Formats: sequence, C-alpha cells, structure tokens
Amino acid sequence: MQNIAEGSQASATSKKMELKEIHAGRDGQSGRNGRNGQGAAAVSTGSMSSMSSTKSTKPSYPEIVANAALILITVACSLLDRQLAAQAKSFEQEGGFSERLYKVRSAKRKA
Repeated sequence: MQNIAEGSQASATSKKMELKEIHAGRDGQSGRNGRNGQGAAAVSTGSMSSMSSTKSTKPSYPEIVANAALILITVACSLLDRQLAAQAKSFEQEGGFSERLYKVRSAKRKA
C-alpha cells in the first residue's frame, strides 16, 4: 500500500516513478512476484474426502473472512492492473514531465 501512495504522490513530477511505485505496490498487494501470475486459492478447512462427499459442511467464520479477504485482494489487483494500463497508455501518448518540459524549452529556444 505504501508504494501505491508514494506512486500517487510522485505523479505530479514523474510518470515513470509513478508507474514503478504502483507496479511494485500491485505486486506486493497480490503476493505475486510479477512473473508466475498465480494467485491465492480459496481457503477451506475441510479435507478433500469430506468435500467430495454428498454431506454439505457449513463453512466456519474464519473461512468466510479469509475468502472475503482473497476476493478483495483480487478486486484491488484488478483495479491496479487497469490503472497501470491507463497510466502506461497516457505515458506513451503524452510522455512524462521531463519530455514535456524539453518540448517547451526547445520551442522557446527556436522562437
């Protein structure tokens, strides 16, 4: 979360730093290393044999809370992926602060 906050603060001066920080925060949020793309599995305290039986077991409160947390993490990661994609597209189209400043300075020198 700290990386995401720092990335948002850096957005005014450096798109590159913003992208790096948010990407690092996203990887940390999901518990992924950024390469394997595997997320967490749902939590269940029942054994495989009890899960395959016709007898239904009621999930416990900790299981429900753990699965809800996993869902929230998945949603947060999805939203961060969308934010990163939008920022990357914006960076490609508009460039960063340094590039825009260079264009202004170059135009002023030519004038």
